[in-house]
Amino acid sequence: MRFSRSLKSSAHSLPSPDGAYIATVFPSKLSIRETRSLETSRVVSLPPELAASINQFLWSASSKRILLASASEIRVYSTSDPQFSAIITNPTSGTTRAVHISFGATDDEICAFSEFGLKLSVFSLSTSRSVDIGNPKFYNPGVAAKGLSYRPVTLNLALLTRTGGKDIISIHERHTLEVTRSWNPDTIDAQGLSWSADGRWLAVWESSSQGHQFLVYAADGYLYKSWNGPIPVAGDVDLSSGPGIKMFEWNKPGTHVAIGDFSRRVTVLSVPAFTESMSLSHTAAVKPAENLQVWQEQITPQHGALHREFILAQQAICPPTSSLTPPGDSNLKSGTNILSFDNSGTLLVTRTEYMPTTIWIWDVGTKVLRTVIIFHAPIAKVTWHPTIDELLLIRCEGEESKGLVHLWDPIWDSPKIIDFESQIPGSKIIGKTVGRWLSSPSPTPTIFFSDTQDYILASISGPDNSSVPWKDAEIKGVDIYGQREESPLNLVPAGKAALSRVSEIMEDNSTTFGGGSDDGVEDTFFFRKFELGRNPRDS
Repeated sequence: MRFSRSLKSSAHSLPSPDGAYIATVFPSKLSIRETRSLETSRVVSLPPELAASINQFLWSASSKRILLASASEIRVYSTSDPQFSAIITNPTSGTTRAVHISFGATDDEICAFSEFGLKLSVFSLSTSRSVDIGNPKFYNPGVAAKGLSYRPVTLNLALLTRTGGKDIISIHERHTLEVTRSWNPDTIDAQGLSWSADGRWLAVWESSSQGHQFLVYAADGYLYKSWNGPIPVAGDVDLSSGPGIKMFEWNKPGTHVAIGDFSRRVTVLSVPAFTESMSLSHTAAVKPAENLQVWQEQITPQHGALHREFILAQQAICPPTSSLTPPGDSNLKSGTNILSFDNSGTLLVTRTEYMPTTIWIWDVGTKVLRTVIIFHAPIAKVTWHPTIDELLLIRCEGEESKGLVHLWDPIWDSPKIIDFESQIPGSKIIGKTVGRWLSSPSPTPTIFFSDTQDYILASISGPDNSSVPWKDAEIKGVDIYGQREESPLNLVPAGKAALSRVSEIMEDNSTTFGGGSDDGVEDTFFFRKFELGRNPRDS
């Protein structure tokens, strides 16, 4: 395991999807740092009112753009082009506030969902035009993404709306966003839609209150398949009238779909038949076998500290359970709440509400349970590596787990535990922590870990392996915050190169939207597009 230098962080610090950059928002600026050298590549001055009220901070999928937004303003910057910037003011035309903002099909599209689901506004940064689509069914943060999906390759938008008490699915033309086809799905209360990885199928799932109903449509709206629940097994009682689908997941190759409900079972469907190929049961007891490893995290006092390790179970073990409904909580918590395929699409990790400290790793190719890992604390999040097969990162809940990241790979002797708290300055975690994969061309997996004061990179490599994403930084003199040290030969100030870029950020070649202007903008319309007022500086 190799660690980078600790670098200055904040509550908003995020690596790019390709791992080439790390962006951090400070009180008066946005700092973009190159991962390869750990040096600042661009600094952008931010208005104080924006920096203090950021509610959206995200990268585009290409890693070329970064978005910052408040309730009344959206700003987009480029990682490499100092001549580009875009400002969208009053993205909802001042009628309501924007409750969720994201990139659209490309870097040049911004989606803004209005409060109360009044409309979805799609802004084009290349044409300075906007299209409004009324009545998106899902619009709040955390659920808005369930109601829209971009078709792979063609990037046609599929959107779930609701009008007159009926669900509507619409497919939109790529550039104009005009409706090419729309239909009412066979649902009473659809809970989302999603394209398959190859773009052949559009999946729609019904509310759990309506039982198990999973619909598969072709791109032209033809209903190809309807799945109405798992095959009953011994012990099932009136399965058809029980709670239905809670969550579902496509695998990356598009060969399987996993569906979780409110029971302890997960059903795997094979594609394109969409028939049940595997039923995964989370049993109360797990017995190790030749092809099944059961790991249990153990904590023991050692030299005045706590030592953590995973022990391989030798006999049957019962994972810890929890009450389905904690005292004082009226919301029923049951069923599967983690469901994720790895990069290869052959491994599936699951977690149930009933056994919150245990993850189950299944092999859908051989149709067996491969590994069970029992942790000391409830599991908060699991993430497969985006490009490397069968490599899993796990984060747990609780103060004692804030500085820890757990890793699993079937080729290792045991799961690994990384203590980042001991690596950051002062060996003390401050505020909320983030632990996630850093996707990079480096052949060795790398983790990005941050609290509100510092962030650090960790490479899962041996001491003799020099291939780390920040390898250029290791041959240059830099301080703990990644700034180049003063040269003893020419006495060039350490921050001169970085500070020279500050003068480049207030360029005139920017795109500005005025969503709240009076230039003939009509606030109430359906599937209508209009040109927004431009900033006088651009004329």
